[in-house]
Amino acid sequence: MMTTGAAVRRIRLDKHMTLREAAGDAISLAQLSRFETDQQDLGINVLLQVLDNLHTTLTEMRYLQLDGTADDPFTRIVDEIRDAHDSSAARVERARLIYERYRHDFAHRMQRWVAGGIWLYLTHDTVSHSRSAPVPADIRQRLVGEVHSYLGKVGTWGGTELQLYNIYSFNFADDELYALMQPALRRGESYIGLFDYYRFVPFILNTNLSIFVSHNRLDLAEATLHRTAEFLQAGGQDMVSPRVFYIFNQGLVLFKKGQPVAARQKCSDAIRVAEMFNETETVALLQQRLQNWLQHYQEPGFTDILI
Repeated sequence: MMTTGAAVRRIRLDKHMTLREAAGDAISLAQLSRFETDQQDLGINVLLQVLDNLHTTLTEMRYLQLDGTADDPFTRIVDEIRDAHDSSAARVERARLIYERYRHDFAHRMQRWVAGGIWLYLTHDTVSHSRSAPVPADIRQRLVGEVHSYLGKVGTWGGTELQLYNIYSFNFADDELYALMQPALRRGESYIGLFDYYRFVPFILNTNLSIFVSHNRLDLAEATLHRTAEFLQAGGQDMVSPRVFYIFNQGLVLFKKGQPVAARQKCSDAIRVAEMFNETETVALLQQRLQNWLQHYQEPGFTDILI
């Protein structure tokens, strides 16, 4: 991996800027020169000022430094598992091996939780119908307990915490899941102006609602619908997919209330909106889900968990 100093030097040279222009009033030319050649470190405030002088950002610098690879453990591990594309069993085994790599490495607990969460996800019966062995009960219990404890303590949730919550959602009891959802969304609003907030929150809301509906917890499902409406009003009103799923999810609640005609109409309305905006993948997913609901919603034990 390229050092921070080397990355700053690369950016400066690519922009044809002098040491003086990059240093500005933040640092001496000699200090910046030593930093670029890995002979001296810089404090974060000084580094940010140098990046500002270079008309770039910390994110762009990290992208260059990591040679285009992801800057967060969640995406890095997902990418590594996705490389095992030959079969679902291969992806399960890759997730297990990554978990084992970090199992006793307490300096990288987030990597352990992410790999373990994906391992749990890939072997969950709503995701994989392969014959992959489930995660051993003691490992599952330890992972879920550690993640639940961590999320309960974190004051401000960023993208990593929101993704961690989502990937572990089906491992929590319904009331625990809902209890964590409230602080998750509230704390995540610290990042409400960032792209990741609007990317992850709809996934959380849709996953949770599908779990609550499948478990016949209509009280929690309707509370989640209310929270979705608040999200849309607060800044997500221009996003097509979250609004489409919001309409569709209203239909799922109607199915559970024994109103199949109104439910079908509501779900069909959502699909038509998705078609209007050429949301091809969403249309295909919702059409399949609606067909499943029409055929099976009255069957005991029917679930439709969207993870």
